[in-house]
Amino acid sequence: MTMRSQEQELRQWIERLAQDPANADNPLLAEFQKLAERHGKLLHQFRKIAKISDRLQTETKEMALQQRQFVLMVSHEFRTPLAIIDSASQLLELEPKLPVSAMPRVGKIRNAVQRMLHLIERCLTDERLGTAAARPMAFDLAAMLTGLVRDMGASAAGHRFELQGVDRPVPIPGDRDLLTVVFSNLLENAVKYSPKGGTIRLDLSTGEGQVTVRVADEGIGVNAADAARLFDKYFRASNAAGTTGAGLGLHLARCIVETHGGGIAVASQLGQGAAFTVRLPLARTAPTQAASAAVATEPPVAEPHMTEPAS
Repeated sequence: MTMRSQEQELRQWIERLAQDPANADNPLLAEFQKLAERHGKLLHQFRKIAKISDRLQTETKEMALQQRQFVLMVSHEFRTPLAIIDSASQLLELEPKLPVSAMPRVGKIRNAVQRMLHLIERCLTDERLGTAAARPMAFDLAAMLTGLVRDMGASAAGHRFELQGVDRPVPIPGDRDLLTVVFSNLLENAVKYSPKGGTIRLDLSTGEGQVTVRVADEGIGVNAADAARLFDKYFRASNAAGTTGAGLGLHLARCIVETHGGGIAVASQLGQGAAFTVRLPLARTAPTQAASAAVATEPPVAEPHMTEPAS
């Protein structure tokens, strides 16, 4: 029954009471009439609120669609000029007459281009996650992580990388491209938020039907209040103001991990580094609503001796 029909039925009921001669001297009739009038006004207000709510939902959907189209358009338009800049930078690196002193500047240009491309990829990944599920296909997680650390070590000369548990294949079902975004982000953050260098440890282990990957650094860490919101979209820790970032990477990491039926957690204290733990099922499972970014505030546990340092 709609609110309008409820209002009409109430009015008819009060009219029948008023027309009944037996209620001519009933003192409660006037009170019923006042209540019916007040109830009618409330139903009228509820109808107005319902119309406004419907309009807001429609406008929100339209805005979300426009935002998605804008992100796709901007990403497409940015890729071409960034590719031109990167190609020109590569040609400069091959130029024999280029002064040696200019090489670091060319390197900074290429690094800036790569950061922009990574940001675009993360925005596009966020859009894909909203419309499509991960594409599970078995791949070797240990080999993927080894490759990521090798590539990261080549561009982060001030840091030392140590790996454990990657000496044997660890096949898991999942979308390799999306999970690459997760672990690339964790490794990049470990480098970025360890400005004085130090050791970055990656530990891969299996047990109880799941695989666990732990990435720990010796950087600036986060306080308990920030750790509780670290996976929120566009959130950045209070001590990260001087470091580039959009606050999107960890949010995407959580979404991707949950899409794979896993979970991600952080353990950190201010000034004492951070340790991110990702857990993924070894067998294919449907994504669950219960999977969430569990947040811990205790300091990272001391890491055992790491083997197989990356070159």
